[in-house]
Amino acid sequence: MCAAPLLLALPATAQAETPVIFSAAPDAVAVTLYRDPDRGDDPIDRDNPTSFALISETRTVTLPPGEVTVRFEGVASGIVPQSAILFGTSPRERNRDAALLSQRGLVDAFTGQRVTLRHTDPATGKAVEESATVRSAANRLVVTTPRGVEAIYCSGLNQTLLYPGAPATLSAKPVLSMLTKDQPGGTMTITLAYIATGFDWDATYVGTLAPDGASLSLLGWLTMASGDDTSFPDATASAVAGTINRSQETRDDTGRRIRREASNLRREFACWPSGTTSDVRSAPSPAPPPPPMAMAMDAADITVTARRVQEKMMAAPIAAGAVAVAENLGDLKLYRIPLPVTVSARSQKQAAFLVKDRVKGELLYRTTIHGEDAEDPRMLFRFHNREADGMGDPLPAGKVVLYQVGGLDRMLIGETSTPDKTIDEEVELAFGEASGITIESKTRAGKPGRPRNVTVTIRNANPFTVRFEADFPKIGGQTYRVQGKTTNKPAKRVWQSTIPANGTTRLRYRMDDDANK
Repeated sequence: MCAAPLLLALPATAQAETPVIFSAAPDAVAVTLYRDPDRGDDPIDRDNPTSFALISETRTVTLPPGEVTVRFEGVASGIVPQSAILFGTSPRERNRDAALLSQRGLVDAFTGQRVTLRHTDPATGKAVEESATVRSAANRLVVTTPRGVEAIYCSGLNQTLLYPGAPATLSAKPVLSMLTKDQPGGTMTITLAYIATGFDWDATYVGTLAPDGASLSLLGWLTMASGDDTSFPDATASAVAGTINRSQETRDDTGRRIRREASNLRREFACWPSGTTSDVRSAPSPAPPPPPMAMAMDAADITVTARRVQEKMMAAPIAAGAVAVAENLGDLKLYRIPLPVTVSARSQKQAAFLVKDRVKGELLYRTTIHGEDAEDPRMLFRFHNREADGMGDPLPAGKVVLYQVGGLDRMLIGETSTPDKTIDEEVELAFGEASGITIESKTRAGKPGRPRNVTVTIRNANPFTVRFEADFPKIGGQTYRVQGKTTNKPAKRVWQSTIPANGTTRLRYRMDDDANK
């Protein structure tokens, strides 16, 4: 009499099981990289990029009616699951599956089950196989065999576990699972968007000064870095310039740790001590280094070759259709690469995003005044970021490498960096110590409590006229009274002069301490 209700309950239980649908790969993908604003002028960490990317995947799936669990394979391994959004069908639950098809994943999946142990027989030296049961894999991999309990990888001989098959719960690619709400089913195109950590990008500029120093050709390179384990072939790639406000909810502190623990079995803790405490295994002696002269020659060859290759690449003509296009994104700028790009796993890739043949500006020399002292003068190239002067495009923050065309070839003259610069802003590229310009400061002290008079003599040993500037920072505690005309600029006053070839000029100012005023 009790069997009938039980039989009636069985179909309901079967119907309650949620079907699982696999989506192996996206049909199309877009990768938008964001720069780490806290990195400053430091280079990208190639092994561990410290920013993130917004990834949008378009997939085609066929779903049965009702609630369905969709397993999205091939997502970024650094996915932040709480940031995932699904367009096309409404999700009710989402999870990142860290159980990858790896040694650790297989051991965990087969704990308590029978596997095959293949090992080398110490008596015969031949490979033999026997049945084994996985018992523990916490910090040491333990199995039981007909010979008893054994810790694997401790004998010093070859040992391998063979598994009867790959469990359905393990995937060779990172997986995001989503449980949909009740839906009508059918074949549909859906979009999966999410944030993934382990990405970054940087801007690098290569400028070439004209021989007269009155103009500059400028080429901008966008370097994209991926520290992720997933590759995205033929992606629509872009980069966002500027600083964004990021919520703590989209920062993932456990993704890298979870992936590492899922893929590694820590063998260094896998064995019990053998012998006595006096048994110490000596490390093999390292191979002797090559002769110093050979090392120096090799390093020089590599350095020179790398620089020549880089110079040729930077100087190569860029096709107009291959240059990234700038678009407005609120207060930010988005640079979209017009051609499909393969964002490979753990790699870097460069694309041009700025090509300017002639930016008009001026080459000048500058020192900064600090009390009675003047800094050693430096060269800089200044221009206004406007279309009338050959620019008129935003400049994302990045490093600048400057060359100048000489009598025989193009020569490296300095390196510098620039912060984010928008249109109509003044841009200054200070790139090296001034050549042929010397300065000398002399102070004539007055009576106690009276101003001090400073004379700075600037000499130009060059066979050409130069423009020279002295900056007086507006900082508390000191007041400068400069003889001659000065110009007010943000946080400073600027004195300017033109020094003829082999000429001399003098800057005179009085310096007061505010406390004595």
